[in-house]
Amino acid sequence: MQPVLVTTTVNSKEEANKIANILVNEKLAACVNIIGPIQSIYMWQDKIVNDEEYKLFIKTFAEKWPSLKNTIKKNHSYQVPEISLIQIHDMHEDYLSWMKDSII
Repeated sequence: MQPVLVTTTVNSKEEANKIANILVNEKLAACVNIIGPIQSIYMWQDKIVNDEEYKLFIKTFAEKWPSLKNTIKKNHSYQVPEISLIQIHDMHEDYLSWMKDSII
């Protein structure tokens, strides 16, 4: 099983907590860290937007990616949410074992 980190941003702490709880409850993620508020500056509909957001760091396995991505999209308030998968090349064995026990 290949561990991966999935990230997304949301517009409120409530939405971050909602998505995190769904992912952990459905065993799509072993752990979700919520960071924020953070400042995000981006282009949207030909305008520069400066927003306060919350960043989710989602620890899971590559095999969970399709379901996890769809679950985030279904529960996300953004029309075009950022949902990114980052490969993890190495992880401490104890943490990896805990992840497997948590969601497999």
